[in-house]
Amino acid sequence: MSVKDTVKDTAHRAGDTVRETYESTKTRAGEAYDSAATKTGEIYARARGRAAAAGHRTAETVNNNPLTTIIGGLAVGMLIGSLLPKTRREREWLGPYGSEITGRARDAAQAARAVGSEKFDEFGFIKDAARDTAKRVLDNAKAVVSEASSAAVHKAKRDD
Repeated sequence: MSVKDTVKDTAHRAGDTVRETYESTKTRAGEAYDSAATKTGEIYARARGRAAAAGHRTAETVNNNPLTTIIGGLAVGMLIGSLLPKTRREREWLGPYGSEITGRARDAAQAARAVGSEKFDEFGFIKDAARDTAKRVLDNAKAVVSEASSAAVHKAKRDD
């Protein structure tokens, strides 16, 4: 066998090896993609199911305890509002009245709390039970938001 034949034979074998490696890699990559797509779909479906279940639990809690839900919602709204920083536009519009408005809102919240507490006592509600119900409502709402956002992230990543 001549050097030329040896080189041709070696080049032919190298080409075959490259083609085999390419086909093998292509097959493995396709399988990995299919597996990832399947797992992502399963995770999305589970998250969607959990979000729906959490939503149903929250709706049931709200239906069974509307007064507690309203009070809890007001409390959460006031808490969020107090945590948000004042914007430049608010300072421009409200000027010196901002402090007065904040003080009046605080007084109103305290009055609402006092009246709410009186009504709880008047209607025979147990404060601990109401607190537990409000906590369940908030926990369920957190679960809904968390699972829905996770599902959205998974969906967004899948669409990329």
